[in-house]
Amino acid sequence: MTNYTEQVTAFDYEVRDHATLGPVGVITARAGGPKPATLGRQSVDNLVEAVAQAVAAAGNGDIRAIAITGEDRIFLAGADLAMFAAGTAPEVIRDMTRKMHGLQVLLRTVDVPVLAHINGAALGGGLETALMASIRTAGPQVKGIGLPETSLGILPGWGGTTLLPALIDPEDALTIIVDEPAKDRTMDAQTALERGVVHALVDDLDAALDYVAENPGVSGAVGPDSRSSAADSADGADRAADAGDSAAAAGAAADRAEPLPAADSDRAKALVEALKKRERLARVRDAQGAPATLRVLTLVTQLLDSTLEDALAREADAIVELAQTPAAEGALHAAELLRRGKPSRTPIEGAKDITKVGVAGAGLMASQIAAQLARGLRVPVIMRDLDDAIAAKGLANAQRILTDAGDADAAELLSATTDLEDLRGADLVLEAVPEVMGIKQSVFAELEDVLEADALLVTNTSSLSVTEMSSKLDHPERVVGLHFFNPVAKMPLVEVIHTDATDETTLATGREVVRRMRKFAVDSADAPGFIVNRLLFRMLGTVLSAIDAGAPAQKVDESLDALGLPMRPLTLLDMVGLAVADHVGQVMVDKEGPERFHASRGLHAMAEAGERFTEEGHRPPAPVRAEVDEVFARANEGEPDQPRPKTGDRLLEEVEKGLADEITRMVDEGVVQRIEDIDLALILGAGFPRHRGGISTYLRQRGLL
Repeated sequence: MTNYTEQVTAFDYEVRDHATLGPVGVITARAGGPKPATLGRQSVDNLVEAVAQAVAAAGNGDIRAIAITGEDRIFLAGADLAMFAAGTAPEVIRDMTRKMHGLQVLLRTVDVPVLAHINGAALGGGLETALMASIRTAGPQVKGIGLPETSLGILPGWGGTTLLPALIDPEDALTIIVDEPAKDRTMDAQTALERGVVHALVDDLDAALDYVAENPGVSGAVGPDSRSSAADSADGADRAADAGDSAAAAGAAADRAEPLPAADSDRAKALVEALKKRERLARVRDAQGAPATLRVLTLVTQLLDSTLEDALAREADAIVELAQTPAAEGALHAAELLRRGKPSRTPIEGAKDITKVGVAGAGLMASQIAAQLARGLRVPVIMRDLDDAIAAKGLANAQRILTDAGDADAAELLSATTDLEDLRGADLVLEAVPEVMGIKQSVFAELEDVLEADALLVTNTSSLSVTEMSSKLDHPERVVGLHFFNPVAKMPLVEVIHTDATDETTLATGREVVRRMRKFAVDSADAPGFIVNRLLFRMLGTVLSAIDAGAPAQKVDESLDALGLPMRPLTLLDMVGLAVADHVGQVMVDKEGPERFHASRGLHAMAEAGERFTEEGHRPPAPVRAEVDEVFARANEGEPDQPRPKTGDRLLEEVEKGLADEITRMVDEGVVQRIEDIDLALILGAGFPRHRGGISTYLRQRGLL
């Protein structure tokens, strides 16, 4: 391992008396530093030692039950990701996996009840530790229960892939292992209860022990005749602790462990159906360089009529192999970027107080932003438009967004007006009017007349120069850009745009607004397209130029599939809106030149005709409409002959080279301070696949950066 120091988790062991159960051996995970309790190499050894002590006490008759829990709001936050990201040697991962597998078999075969009380977040290896228990409870308010490993390029390799489909409904198991990680979702306690991951919701460990006492059938009888079997398990604990040999432990106790599904059982049939539903997507992800999902499905398929020993051995091989793939390297790097960039709970130093907010405009984007400002800042937000009907419609839309989200209190903070004077006294006014420089300058000019000199003027422009927008103001230092992405409620990124004139208070306040909205802020200098749109339109321009030159639109659209983007280029253009895309493309050409960006004649014709690229109502990837090639051909009639257009790998390579060139320019020009800012912005704002580790990591792996 390099550049890695483990924050060691302690596992304290104590004996606690319970009125019905008698003495209980309680193991409590305690973090050894500022980060939540996780499982690194030494931490796993500490857990093994604590469990061995408890099982030995059970074997001697000194305790009648074992309980595992955490402290504060964390049960266990899983394996220490820093260990994986630091290039941990495969033999270390295998050794830890062997020990965790040994604990799984040991705890599931000891003949006293084993309780896991999930008092807080239980992720990855933390949930797998809980699954080792014969009875599981959770606090009613607990959130963050799940197995996110496939989103990190690996899989639940400490028993989760093997054990969960044997414990709960196979459809629910694969939802937890495969589906929810791809959506960054975890379970709350109620969902875990409904799926059978936990048996009951209780307030604390004492109540959890009461539940065990009242429900002996869940985990086996409690009494003196359990001693001999417990003693056998104590011997197993010594073997597991000394050798970490899960295979031997599994072989010795497989008949008493949770049975794996037999091939002719109802559970097996349900498992096969659940696997079939996910096979196509798993193969697509595998082709895009993310093999973890397909590997999970393969392992789960092999559970049928398998032995526990063989299943755990396959699971151990899989996690060791996946941990060494580029996908795991990339995903873990992306996870670290997201961890460092996530909104802080500490206010931004130097930001001014915000007590009232205005929004200039009441269209679709303005109403979305107004709703999120009210929800995040919890201050009055007044929308202003020139037209009464538009103002009323925008207000209704913003209020509906909040009521649908269950935040009626925030909806009460919203109002609308047509009177500019009603914005007087606002500490911040954000404009979300049409993307036309003259209109935006006019709005800023009239706002400057009614606002205090230190009130912030904020623009949501996606492509126009903020410097030019503020050039006619008396106080350009109070202007900042907050570029929200559509749909505002779901998209986590906000680009914070500063000009040379923007002062520190304004910039700090802009960042604080984003923080209070619980979104990720990425700083950008004022440059055409800022970060996300600059790179997207470099890519989209290359794609559109190929169609303008005569390449079949369908073949062009398929050419970038290997990148693993959430949607194909022409679907993205449909989502952005062809008129908007046409405008931004022209802005980029005007500002940066036609050598790198492309104003597409075909796109312009499509926008003018109100057309779209892809067929509606199809599951993605949606096919390209047959009419597209005809529209592009007509739009390019009479144009000079162009080089033979590229498709497939040749077009992909051209896109990759263009992105590498643009990223280099952005860093050299100071658009961003760190190349990692580009990675974070593309992951959050464009859905660049996390298993690539960010666009710069991917391009470096391709030898282009």
